[in-house]
Amino acid sequence: MWRRWEQAAESYDEAEEAEDFQAVGMRCRETLIEFVRVLAKPEMVPNGQEAPKRADVVGWSNLIANNIAPSDRNSYVRGHLKAISKSAWDLPNWLTHQSGSTRPDAEIVLDATRGVIDTFGTAVMRHESGAPEKCPECGSYSLDVGFEPELMPKPYILECENCGWQKQQEEL
Repeated sequence: MWRRWEQAAESYDEAEEAEDFQAVGMRCRETLIEFVRVLAKPEMVPNGQEAPKRADVVGWSNLIANNIAPSDRNSYVRGHLKAISKSAWDLPNWLTHQSGSTRPDAEIVLDATRGVIDTFGTAVMRHESGAPEKCPECGSYSLDVGFEPELMPKPYILECENCGWQKQQEEL
């Protein structure tokens, strides 16, 4: 998905005319479709409910948000994830069909797309890492979750920025 977003950013950098800016919108749509394809899992669909179509960004984003930000404690985070994914999906659709699209229009769509990927990425890392809310050593809330892909299938490392405590996900 990041490769697709970078292609959208490159097309933005090279854009000169309204049609070029519309093309940024099309690339951002493709990025968001790839985003849900990467994060969506069949087990996210509640029993008895039909799975959204593969390119249903809003439908899958809602299911992803429900799964990575469960419980009442996360209701505001979950609501934010759903709202930004819906808005970020509507923006490139608008830009793609907007005659007279401008550079600022395309920049807003590009930024919104990146914002969804970044925000969902943070929420996914928080959820998948199983990080405690505070450091078990010193009680600080300054925990950092690091992602090390070479440690797959458990790629997360937790570190307290206050006392230096560290733990790998498999130790959790």
